[in-house]
Amino acid sequence: MKIGLIELSAHSEVLESLIRQAVDIGASPTVYTNAFCAESSQAAESAEVEWKVCPPGLPYAEFLEKYTSSIASQDHLFIITPVDSLCGLLSDTSVLTPAWHCLVHNLNTFTSSDGNRPSAAIAKLVLDGAAGVLLPDLRLRRTGDPLRSRAVNIAYPQHPPTEFVRDEVRCCIPGRMYSGRDHAEVLSALEIASPRLTKRLRVEFLGEHATEDTSAAVEAARKAVAPSVELRDHPGYVPQEEFDRTLAEADFLILPVSEHLTRNGIVETRGQTCVTGNINDMVRFGLPSLVPAFYPLSGHTEGMTARYGGIPSLADLIVTWVNTGEFNRRKRAAAPGLAAYRTECLSALREQLARRH
Repeated sequence: MKIGLIELSAHSEVLESLIRQAVDIGASPTVYTNAFCAESSQAAESAEVEWKVCPPGLPYAEFLEKYTSSIASQDHLFIITPVDSLCGLLSDTSVLTPAWHCLVHNLNTFTSSDGNRPSAAIAKLVLDGAAGVLLPDLRLRRTGDPLRSRAVNIAYPQHPPTEFVRDEVRCCIPGRMYSGRDHAEVLSALEIASPRLTKRLRVEFLGEHATEDTSAAVEAARKAVAPSVELRDHPGYVPQEEFDRTLAEADFLILPVSEHLTRNGIVETRGQTCVTGNINDMVRFGLPSLVPAFYPLSGHTEGMTARYGGIPSLADLIVTWVNTGEFNRRKRAAAPGLAAYRTECLSALREQLARRH
């Protein structure tokens, strides 16, 4: 079976997940992408993957035209991020023979009637039937809703959990510091927790600041949580290699996902109409995580998490996990759930490949 993956935006982590899933079901995927995603991929040297990389400065329309015959030869084509550059390809009947699957990251935005929203043109084509809507987590499926009938998991196990023996505990909050994550809640919880910690805790905000406000908030909290807590942050974009290396060395994660996210006046609800890529971070490295109570997870990964509802609850969990090493107990217990989750991921992908839209 020939599988093509098209990513012309910057969701390199989603592309990487689907590359690995395709390889693990025995396929040799062809990837059509940009230099950013190709350079970010750990699968770049994989013999099973064929790469078609758009040269810097070449318009995507010209890049896709160059590979029209290759694209048309695929049995299945997955659009990782729907961008309007793909409209010409989806409108060309000569390349509509493969089954097309369009991964929709924000369902309310994608189905909005606002013609000025980002990717409105490709959304219209897909909703008119040019490709099948594919949601990025099985928890988003809803019985009886045609747009919610198809899904794969973009979170995919890759590295086994690793325990560390050292004097300090290392915690990460992965992702850009913006309104989609409640970093203020984490900082407040750390201030409450810090006097009660019996081990030194290093907390790394593993993503760039979206505004000066988040940078100022971290700076203000540094003195309040010292000396038991060390806060680290990043002034700019964190390269994928550094991002992955830091996660690989972490003891646990805090995932302060905001329940609602508003863009261009359209509200998305996490775990209902969109998902957070942080679950991929958790699953990919088998990292125990503190997660808000509202967020739905697969039963296979629930054992890796503890749920919190508000600042005092999060503070108590931080104290318990740091002082007792609870994260290591959960790492030791994670293998069966991750194996079952991996099986669930591959089963969902095979299910989609058995369908034509």
